[in-house]
Amino acid sequence: MGLCVEVRVRRRQVAAALCGACLAVMAAGCSSTSTAPPAPAPAQSATPVQAATHVDTGIKVYGNCTTPSVEPTEIVLACADGGALVNGLRWTSWTAASATAVGTLVYNDCSPDCAEGHQHDVPGARVTLTAPVRGAGGQTVWSRVQEKPEPPGYQTGPLHGAPQPLPTRPA
Repeated sequence: MGLCVEVRVRRRQVAAALCGACLAVMAAGCSSTSTAPPAPAPAQSATPVQAATHVDTGIKVYGNCTTPSVEPTEIVLACADGGALVNGLRWTSWTAASATAVGTLVYNDCSPDCAEGHQHDVPGARVTLTAPVRGAGGQTVWSRVQEKPEPPGYQTGPLHGAPQPLPTRPA
């Protein structure tokens, strides 16, 4: 063997020794026998953080039939007599295209007539607002509402299954 072969063998031995030393150091760092105290865990928030959702505050709704607002807790569906409304609304979206919430549908069954009818509550009703238009004073407001389930009596109306009109100015 010549000098060149011995140098190549020696280089391989040095490289192998260095690799072995690096592996030993890495293995020692991962060992459970370390005397160093564990790193502190990241601080946890006391309240869960929810992803921020964009709310388009430029579009409002006449939820109470008189004053436009963003994300109201109640929308009156029958401004004339208050015989149907959705309350306890929890909004899941409010964008430039539509707004969606879940709440409790409250309606008067008008049996035998509306004056003597009984109130019914339907929890878990879904409300979707659509069709923004320029309302009174140039304010952009939602002009249609679709609720599911629909109050009884809507089945025979001209807009059965379709979004119902909302006021676009104070009622």
